[in-house]
Amino acid sequence: MKSRIHILPESLCNKIAAGEVVERPSSVVKELVENAIDAGAGDILVELEAGGRKLIRVSDNGSGMNRQDAFLSLERHATSKISSDEDLFALHTLGFRGEALASIASVSRFRLCTSASADGLGYEIYAEGGNIKKTTEVGLPRGTSVEVRNLFFNLPARRKFLRKEQTELSHAADVVTKQALAHPEISFRLQHNGRILLELRRESGLPERVAALLGKSMLRDMLPLDQDGGDLRLHGLISQPVLNRSAAAHIYTFVNGRYIRDRVVQHAVMESYRQLLMKGRYPVMVLFLELDPAQVDVNVHPTKHEVRFRDQRLVHDFIVASIRDRLRGSQWLELADGQGRAETAQLPQPLAEGSSSVAMVREAPSAYHQSATSDHPAVISGQQAFSPQPPAVPEPLSEQLSLEQSSTDSAGFFARLQLLGQYHQSYLLCQDGDDLLLIDQHAAHERIGFEKLRKAYLAGSVERQQLLFPEILELDFRSADALQQQ
Repeated sequence: MKSRIHILPESLCNKIAAGEVVERPSSVVKELVENAIDAGAGDILVELEAGGRKLIRVSDNGSGMNRQDAFLSLERHATSKISSDEDLFALHTLGFRGEALASIASVSRFRLCTSASADGLGYEIYAEGGNIKKTTEVGLPRGTSVEVRNLFFNLPARRKFLRKEQTELSHAADVVTKQALAHPEISFRLQHNGRILLELRRESGLPERVAALLGKSMLRDMLPLDQDGGDLRLHGLISQPVLNRSAAAHIYTFVNGRYIRDRVVQHAVMESYRQLLMKGRYPVMVLFLELDPAQVDVNVHPTKHEVRFRDQRLVHDFIVASIRDRLRGSQWLELADGQGRAETAQLPQPLAEGSSSVAMVREAPSAYHQSATSDHPAVISGQQAFSPQPPAVPEPLSEQLSLEQSSTDSAGFFARLQLLGQYHQSYLLCQDGDDLLLIDQHAAHERIGFEKLRKAYLAGSVERQQLLFPEILELDFRSADALQQQ
C-alpha cells in the first residue's frame, strides 16, 4: 500500500517558515538589521521603495562573510550563533534560529553581497524564490548588503494583504526606531524612495538617542532609572506622570538588548503607575532589563517578540519596586507630598451656623471664569446648602456663580448640584441629593472648551489666525503617519 505521508520539498518548507518569520516588509527589516547588529556593525543603512514592497536593502560595515559562509547562510537552520543545546540558554545575540535569510529568499528576488576581507574582494549571490540563479565575485568593502525585491512575488495571496505604502513604511520605521533605541552606539540611516527620513549618528548614551528619536521636549519630562537587584538590573528612562499617552505604543521594553512584548513586563509597568495615571493613559519609557540568559527563554516564537521568564513573579515585583522607588524620589512627588502634609496639618474646622462653604472655594484662574459663559457649565452654585445669605466670595468667582445661576433652568444635570467646596484646588465637591460628586475641575474646563470648539466647527465658524512663525512639531513615524492619514 502506497504511503500517504511524505516529506515536503525544501522550497515548500521555506515558504511555510516564511509565513511565520516574514509577515510584512517590516519583518524583513527587523531580521536584516538584527543580523547587521550581531555582525558588529557600526553603521547601518536601510533603504526602502514603496514602503518596502518593491525594495528593501540593508547595508552594514560589520564582519561580513566568506564565500562558504555566504552560501550556507541561505540554508535553513544554518547559523553561526549557536552550536549546541546549552547555547539556547546562553544567548548573547539577537538572532540564533538560522531561518531568516532562507525564509526571506524563498519569497522574494534576493541578492546578497558580502566581504569578510579588507582587500576589497567579495561575493554576490542572486536567488529567486529560494533558487540560486547566479554567483560571482565582486569588489566590495568589508561588510554585507542584502537586497530584497518584490516581496511575495510568488505568493500573490500574501502580497494582496499588504497595507498602503505609508502604513508599511511606518511599521518599518518603527522597527528601526526600536533597534536604534537599544543601540545608541550604532549610527542608523533610513531612506525611502531616495529621501533620507531618519539619520542618527552614534551617541554616547541613551538620553541623546531618545532626544533624537522622540524629541527633546519629551526627554525633559523623563527620569533616569538604574536599579541593581543582584541577578537583575533595570535601567533606562521613565516618564513622570505628567507625560503620558493614550496608547502603549511609547512603552519600549528590552530584555538583554532584545525588544519584547511581554505581558508580565507590561503589567508590571502599568502596576507601577496604577495610582498615578488616569484609566486609559500610558507612560512613556525606554526600559532595559538585564538578567542571566539562562533565566529567560526567547525561543518561544520565530519572531522572538515573546519571552518566558523562569521566575515571573521575581521579575514582575522587581520592575514594580524599581519604578515606584524612582518615582517616589522625583521632585514632583516630593512637592506633592509636602503640600499634602501641610494641608493635612491645617484641617478645616466644622462650619459654624450661618457660614458658607462657598467661601472655601479658591477659584482664581480667569480661564474658568470665562468658561462659565458656556452652554455647559461645569458646576452650579450651592450657596443654599448651608446659609440662605449670599456668600462673600472673590469677584471672579462671584460673577461666575451668578452667571451659572442665571442658566439653571436650561443647564440640565449640573443645574441641580449644590457646590460644597474645593479640594486641593483641583476637585469640586458637589451634592446631588444624598450623593456626593467630585468633579475634576481641569477636565470640566477642557470639556467646555471642546464643546465650544465642536459647535463652532459644525457651524463652520471656527476662528483661525495664521502664525507669523510656524510651530515645529517633533513626531515619531507612528504619529506622523496618523497625522498624514487624517
